[in-house]
Amino acid sequence: MTVRTACRRRHPRIQMTPGDEARVEFGWPGPTGHPCSMEMKDISSGGVSFRLAHDLPGLEVGDSIRRVTLKVRGREIRCDLLVMHLTPDHTKGSVCGAFIYPRDDEDILALQDLVAELEAELPPED
Repeated sequence: MTVRTACRRRHPRIQMTPGDEARVEFGWPGPTGHPCSMEMKDISSGGVSFRLAHDLPGLEVGDSIRRVTLKVRGREIRCDLLVMHLTPDHTKGSVCGAFIYPRDDEDILALQDLVAELEAELPPED
């Protein structure tokens, strides 16, 4: 079951659950680098956060991660990410939060559809 989390963002993020099979995949330190597959923690129409499965040396706030694929419930959304926070840093177990920049119109629509589907499953707000 998905749940709504309160935060300072304009777009509330939706927490992912194991049943969502949600992953963030990319090459590090660049698109042709070491293949990475990280557990997605939450998503919104504007951002995503994920837990680092291993150290990502050199990753810093303000960096772009290019040619990312968000995989959720059998969907694939191609995008680039802009790193907004690393809590606490770039080491295994840390959380990375980033803005999502979909690659093309098809990916924009896929992200909008996914977020609408997840929001429809949320319990009503009090």
